Amino acid sequence: MALNTTQQIFETIKKSNHPLIAFRKNWSGDAVATSLALRSILRKLGKSTVDVASDGFITPKKLTFLPEVDTIKPTINNLRKLIISLDVAENRIGDLHYEMQGNKLNIFVAPEEKNLDAKNISTTFSDYRYDLTLVLDTPDLESLGDVYQQNADFFYRTPVVNIDHNPSNEQFGQINLVEMNATSTAEILFNFLESLDPQLIDEEIATYLLAGMISKTRSFKSPNVTPRTLGIASQLIARGARREEIIKNLYQTKTIGTLKLWGRALMRLKSDPSTKIVWTLITRDDFITSGAEEEELPEVIDELIANSPDANIVVLFYEIPYLNSPETKICCMIKTLRGTTADRLISRSAEGGKDFKQFCLSGARLTDAEKLVIEEIKMNLLLKK
Repeated sequence: MALNTTQQIFETIKKSNHPLIAFRKNWSGDAVATSLALRSILRKLGKSTVDVASDGFITPKKLTFLPEVDTIKPTINNLRKLIISLDVAENRIGDLHYEMQGNKLNIFVAPEEKNLDAKNISTTFSDYRYDLTLVLDTPDLESLGDVYQQNADFFYRTPVVNIDHNPSNEQFGQINLVEMNATSTAEILFNFLESLDPQLIDEEIATYLLAGMISKTRSFKSPNVTPRTLGIASQLIARGARREEIIKNLYQTKTIGTLKLWGRALMRLKSDPSTKIVWTLITRDDFITSGAEEEELPEVIDELIANSPDANIVVLFYEIPYLNSPETKICCMIKTLRGTTADRLISRSAEGGKDFKQFCLSGARLTDAEKLVIEEIKMNLLLKK
């Protein structure tokens, strides 16, 4: 009898010795918390070494309460080892050493008797360090950034389990657990564990999963929250999830600078109801006056989404200085919702995945960039019809 998706994932995990968990560069709190929950689960299933990675990840202050969040790797490297083999069946080695000459590594092998023959030397690569990748809350592999771009061959040759709730997910895994009716990836993982073994959910895992759900639904205020979602949250609290700690860290510890930046962004909020685009501008003076930093901009995006429930596209323009220069440059973040794909909205080169793009414009003023990008988005929306 054919295995269902849950059984396929479990059997694949059982065969793995060293799994990798990855999530998109433009991460969400749901992705972070659910990845940490999955790592705890895999450890319970006997996987002693499990790594979690996200391109360029830096732990935000609001998530420092999550155990082991600081162990998430910003990159993956050393995936394979180069093996240099020397056949010594007829010639024992007397001396072996190496030295660096500039950027070149020289390995010196001295035999005891006969001269070495180059035909007895061969090179190969070891197996990949990881034998399974579990990708969470990520619509496509490109959204993983350099974790995928710098290691595409690894993802091609290694089994991938894809777990997500995004309607635009490209079903890129060998096994795909994509539930579009779920509010979060944390909710999907809860369902997976319930069907596998409910006893796996201890206090720590329950806290991770509830944190993911609260983060993704903005404390259950998003319109797709269902009675089942609330029922799962209730079960997690009953199993020890620390709700008060989650709420305090996610929503009650905002700095004055962040709140000031929110206020300035909301004060300039603009919208086009016909295209369901909302956007705003943040000047360099806004950063200076508020004391906020560029890394706080994803929270501004979340606040724009919370205040624009009908929006399908959220655009944030912001002004930052060039490195070691008084000159400034204009950058833009585009976040798409409800299945709209960001990569079809702009023609310029940009970082990100299907639902998020980020790029900078040189030689443009903030208002000029606003007009240029918004018009381009509207034109591409029109061409899609």
